[in-house]
Amino acid sequence: MASVGPVHDDFDIDQLSAAIRADASDTDSFFRVLAQKLADALGERVVIRREGGLFKRERSAVGITVDLASGAGVVLEANRRGGGIDCLVNKPVRGIVISSKEVSLADWLDSLAKALADEARQNRQTWSALHGLLS
Repeated sequence: MASVGPVHDDFDIDQLSAAIRADASDTDSFFRVLAQKLADALGERVVIRREGGLFKRERSAVGITVDLASGAGVVLEANRRGGGIDCLVNKPVRGIVISSKEVSLADWLDSLAKALADEARQNRQTWSALHGLLS
């Protein structure tokens, strides 16, 4: 990982968390936009599960997994269930999950923001991706 040094330590976790939460009132739209923004920003470290349906024109996102195990040490999962979103924060060690905690959406978003900010302090690509999330 390329260190970005203290020049990039100005990242505001509260600003990131607020930006991610901005559209959370409409679960469907929020989940679709969040999935796309994370996929665009983090590439292969994000897995989006889509609903099935052979004849569906557009397959909605029903699950998001953000793998930040190599940097921040967490794997975050969010799954749409009915009108809500179930969220997990997993802590893997060498590929084995040693801790898995169900959390509220607000806590999941805070965990996501903190993990991304922690990783961004060490990795220039993640730092650039975070600035993409805020725009």
